[in-house]
Amino acid sequence: MDRSIMNERIVCLDIGDARIGVAVSDPTRTIATPVEVIKSVGWGPDIQKIQAICDRYDTRKILSGLPLNMDGSEGFQAGKVRAFCHQLENTGFDVEFQDERLTTVTAEESLIAANVGRTERRQLVDKVAAAVILQQWLETQNLKEEKNMSDEQNNEIMNSDDEQYMLSEGDVIEMLDENGQTICFHFVDALEYEGNTYLALTDEEEDDAVFFLRIDREEDGSDVYTAPEEELEDKLFSQFLKQREQDEQE
Repeated sequence: MDRSIMNERIVCLDIGDARIGVAVSDPTRTIATPVEVIKSVGWGPDIQKIQAICDRYDTRKILSGLPLNMDGSEGFQAGKVRAFCHQLENTGFDVEFQDERLTTVTAEESLIAANVGRTERRQLVDKVAAAVILQQWLETQNLKEEKNMSDEQNNEIMNSDDEQYMLSEGDVIEMLDENGQTICFHFVDALEYEGNTYLALTDEEEDDAVFFLRIDREEDGSDVYTAPEEELEDKLFSQFLKQREQDEQE
């Protein structure tokens, strides 16, 4: 969901032959609220009433329930809804669709649970169904937005200067030795010790032997890899084994 239009409400329609249930979202697109039921008298007057409601909530965004068959296919009723919504689009509205299967049942059950009598349920069920449709759509869109934000954050991390910390076990790391020759190591793990970051690596020729290199960040943003002092090696190895054990337990 585009955060730049989060202050625009969405009007939802549950379109039937005799009645149109109407619901609206709050400006943050989090909560759906039933609004009213329009008694259908024809496309022209119905669209005028919908336009008045949208003007009241200052939005041109409409979500319409789409009455699919239980197998997910579109039948005659779905075609009628699409035709009506096409006229709304011609009027200047931006229309999206949401599967509305079983939403009337859900709305009916919620009214029964609230001890609403049969006569009153008939007057309310259409707008409550519209709210159910809208709430389902809002929750789906918010989940998509959260996933997109998470993916963007992961991409930022992967594209940052710290991307070497996002390596997976077995990845090959190339470094230059003191003679300017390229040497390759296999990444095993990264660990923090006494405020420094160390990479646990294995040599291609000695795959079972683990050694450590400390990462130091230079002022120009480049990284320098330095072998730790001998007295630290045992402590780093103990920390490495402890971390591996914790990872296996998780």
